[in-house]
Amino acid sequence: MPRWGKPKVDISYEGAEGYAGSDVQQAARLLPPPSERRVDPQLCRGRRAEMDIASGSPGPAWPAVVGGKPSDHRARLSSGEVRQMVKDLECSLPASSVRKAAKDQHSKRQPIACGVQLLSGHSCSYACRYCYIQDWYAFVQPAPTELSGTEVLLALLYNSNWIPSRDFIILGDVCDPFHQNLQVRTMEYIRAVAVLGSPIQFSTKSFITKALCAQLAQWSVAHQCPINGLVTCTTLRHVQQLEPEAPPVEQRMETIRNLSSAGLSTFLFLRPLLPLEPFEDFEQLILAAKAAGAEGVVVGSLRVSRKIYRRLKQAKVVNMERVDELLAAKGQRPEDLTEEQVDIQDEPLRRRVTDFALQCGLAPVRRACCANALGAQMPCRRSDCLASW
Repeated sequence: MPRWGKPKVDISYEGAEGYAGSDVQQAARLLPPPSERRVDPQLCRGRRAEMDIASGSPGPAWPAVVGGKPSDHRARLSSGEVRQMVKDLECSLPASSVRKAAKDQHSKRQPIACGVQLLSGHSCSYACRYCYIQDWYAFVQPAPTELSGTEVLLALLYNSNWIPSRDFIILGDVCDPFHQNLQVRTMEYIRAVAVLGSPIQFSTKSFITKALCAQLAQWSVAHQCPINGLVTCTTLRHVQQLEPEAPPVEQRMETIRNLSSAGLSTFLFLRPLLPLEPFEDFEQLILAAKAAGAEGVVVGSLRVSRKIYRRLKQAKVVNMERVDELLAAKGQRPEDLTEEQVDIQDEPLRRRVTDFALQCGLAPVRRACCANALGAQMPCRRSDCLASW
C-alpha cells in the first residue's frame, strides 16, 4: 500500500544475514571505564582558527563553520583521505547507487552543532504522548530509509557541511533506530559509517540484545569509533498514560545493562523532563538506571506544540499548571500554541534531578551531545559543551 502518496519501495539490506555476537574482552575496550571518563575543560572552550588540511594534504580546506560553530583541528581524517574514500566508493558502487547518494538528503542537509543526523527510518508507532514526531509524521509503523549502508556513507561523504572523523553522527531524530522495523537498517548504517571514526550516538526505547551490543562494541573497537547509547525513560509510575505503546521499562533497563556490559558508553535519557508527581518517581528511575549500569543521565527539556499540549493534558498525570507557567515565562499562552514547537526548561526540577543523580554517582548532563562528548572524550561544536554538568 502506498505511503504518503508515493509508490511502495523495495528495501534491500547489506549483510542482512544477521550480526553475530563477539567476545569483546574488557581489556579491548576503546574507552576508559566510566569512572575515568573526564573531558579537560580546556577542550570544551576551543577557539582555534579554521582547520588547515590535516597532514598537509593538497586541496580545499575543511569548512570553517560547522553547525553554526567554528571549525577546529580535531579531525582524524584529512580532506585528501576523505576524497580517496569517495573515489573508492564511486568505483565500487553501481552508477545508480552513486546517483542515489548524490541526490539523497544526507548529502546536502546542514548539521547542527551537536552533529549530523543519520536517518535509518521515518515515523514511530510507540505513540508517546510527549513526542514531537507526530508534528511531522503520523504515529504509524516506521519504514526504513531506502539507501543501503554504503550508499548512505557515500551520501554523507558528499556532504561538505560537516567534517568526517570530527563531527558527531546522531541517530534517533525522527524515529527510534532500534524499533524492530528499523533494527537491521540501523545496524547496517552504523557498520558503514563506523569506518569514519566519528563519535556515534543513538537514542532508543527499544530492546537491544546482548549479541547486537557485542557487535556494536566490536565495531567500536575495530574502527576506534566511540559509540554512545541513550536509553529513553521518563517515568516509572506513569508509563501507561504517557508511553502506552512503547516497550516496557524493564526491557529498557535490560538494554542499558546489555550496552554497558559490552563496554559502551550508556546514559539514561530523561528527556523530556516532565513535571510529574511525586518526585520519588525520578529517584526510583535514576536508581534503576544506575543499578543497570548507566554511567550518566541526560536531564533534558520539554518541547511543546499545540498537539503535544493537548496530548499531555489528556494524559491527566502531568502538572499542566507548571507547563503553563513555563510557557508564560517564554511569553506563550497555551491557546496560542501552533505546530511550532516551544522548548521549555524547568530549571528547579532539573536541579533536583541533577543533584540526586550526582548523589547516586551518575554524571548528569544537560544535552544529548554532552553524553556523546563525555563518552568520546571530545566536545561537540557548542562553545559551552559540558559546561553545565
